[in-house]
This record gives sequence, C-alpha cells and structure tokens, in this order.
Amino acid sequence: MNHQQKSEHDELRARFTAWLETTVYRARLKYLEREKPKVNIVSIEELPESALAVSEKAAYYANPKSAFDFEEERLAEAFAKLPIKRQEILTMLFVEERKPEEIARILNCSPQHVYDQRYQALKKLRIALTKDGDKL
Repeated sequence: MNHQQKSEHDELRARFTAWLETTVYRARLKYLEREKPKVNIVSIEELPESALAVSEKAAYYANPKSAFDFEEERLAEAFAKLPIKRQEILTMLFVEERKPEEIARILNCSPQHVYDQRYQALKKLRIALTKDGDKL
C-alpha cells in the first residue's frame, strides 16, 4: 500500500469511526428515552385522604424542637469556649452582618486577620460539634 492509499484508508476509517460513535450515541439515547419510567401526575384533589396523612418521621422533621434545642445548646457551649476575639468576630459577621473590612477597622487589624480568625473559629466549632470533637 502506498502513502496515498494509506492516507485515504485512514481518512475513511476515521469517518467510519465518527459515524459509528454518533450512531451508537443516538441509539443509546433512544433506548434510555424508551426505558425511562413514566411518571403519572395526579392532582392533589384526586388523592385519597389517607395518602395525605403525615407519618411520624415526617412530623418529627417538620417540628424537630427537641433535636434542634439540643444542637443549639451544643453550639452555644462550643461558642462559649472560643476566645473572646473570635466570639466578637463571629458575632459581628453573622449576627450584626458586618463586612470583614468594617470589622477590621473596628478592631484595628487587617481584613485578612478577620478572615483568618473566622476560619479558625469555624474550624474549632466544626470539630467541637462532631461526635468525636469534645475538646476545643
């Protein structure tokens, strides 16, 4: 086979490969579309009343007072263990909704210091709130 025939053969092979890939791709899409489960849509008025009943688990998640209170208490304890400056920075950031630049002016420090302290404080809180993180 000479160079020109080989070049034509390679070009033909490349075009066939591209055609085959496209064909397989489209066939796969058609198959997936055909096999996709059909979802029947029913209006809420047509549902029986028993289907609208709330399960105990759903009721718990809709009103998780006891679990939320417990987590809030753990967060408050972990927050109280942070250094005072970090407590101030987190309070200004999340409660007073101040910008780091504004906090830096108030505390006479750089904005980067505020970012660093926020990172360190959140890291300590995250560790304290995990199951094994009893220490700060």
